[in-house]
Amino acid sequence: MRDFRVTEVEATFTAEGWPMPYNLQWNGETLPVAERGRRWHTEDGLHMLVLVDDGRVFELHTNGAVWRAALVSSPQRFV
Repeated sequence: MRDFRVTEVEATFTAEGWPMPYNLQWNGETLPVAERGRRWHTEDGLHMLVLVDDGRVFELHTNGAVWRAALVSSPQRFV
């Protein structure tokens, strides 16, 4: 199980209702989203993988009211 934290995500939405995140907050800094990857629905909401500009990958989750983020992987310089 990933360690999700409540966070702020700036996003637009497609005509089909999928969020398209373009910024997320992590440890007090705004991280621009470089790429959006796999997305899926579960009983607790929507999940999506995003790559931010510095190379870290996050899993974002929303239930429609609250966004949460968990760090999935990071380049060697963050370890």
